[in-house]
Amino acid sequence: MIIHETLLHQTFASPETASLTIKSKNVVSDYDCSTLEQSSRASARLVGGGAFTLAEVLVTLGIIGVISAMTLPTLVKNHQRTVYVTQLQKVVNELTQAAERAITDNNAISLAETEYRDPQDAKLLTRYLKVTKNCSSNRDECFASEYKTLTGEVFSGWNGYCSGYYSASVILANGASVCISRNMIDGRYSDGRIRHGNSILYIDVNGLQGPNILGRDLFYAELYSDGVVAESHSGDLSQADWCLNNGMGYGPGCLSKIMEDGWKMDY
Repeated sequence: MIIHETLLHQTFASPETASLTIKSKNVVSDYDCSTLEQSSRASARLVGGGAFTLAEVLVTLGIIGVISAMTLPTLVKNHQRTVYVTQLQKVVNELTQAAERAITDNNAISLAETEYRDPQDAKLLTRYLKVTKNCSSNRDECFASEYKTLTGEVFSGWNGYCSGYYSASVILANGASVCISRNMIDGRYSDGRIRHGNSILYIDVNGLQGPNILGRDLFYAELYSDGVVAESHSGDLSQADWCLNNGMGYGPGCLSKIMEDGWKMDY
């Protein structure tokens, strides 16, 4: 290295290294340039926090990638559960409001006193909800032909419900499919109180899309003659225990469990 009229004063971080001063005219030095470069880099980091090396950046990115690969699937599943529950709650609220409006419009105290006690042609759904397709009694035009349980078995109860003359299915504007079946007939308890009749509901929150699993996107519910949508008119959520056990033959339990858990799908 040739130094012209130069004063070079380099102080190393190590206390064992003395200051080096080179002072001359046209002096040729064999001083190791790599040593100067390394010590300059160290001093720069101490003073101003210099840039990371390429190797350090690659190692950091690799660690971030591993962490992302471990946590991303869980985040996606949790998000999907939230989507299912949000849509389910929206449909339940819309059905409740539709029933209440129908009762009011007919000056009745019960849906069973109106034409909507009969689920044929989905009159209640088409009149009070935004429907994009009325499948009438042709259920398979609005729902998947087969559903599985949470344990991967075929939901056999699906074949016996929401099909036939006294049922009707629709696809709502929000993409959900709703099937209503069974005539709504009120009764009386021994003390004279009204025993609210109910129709049976199946709600697929994303219609013909997957995963087509009972308890994920397909739910059993009941529409009572006073507008309550639940699995029990009394508010009893004990059926929640049936959800993880595939319910009974017709598939109840998961709506109650979600309601019991504060409208969360924690299973």
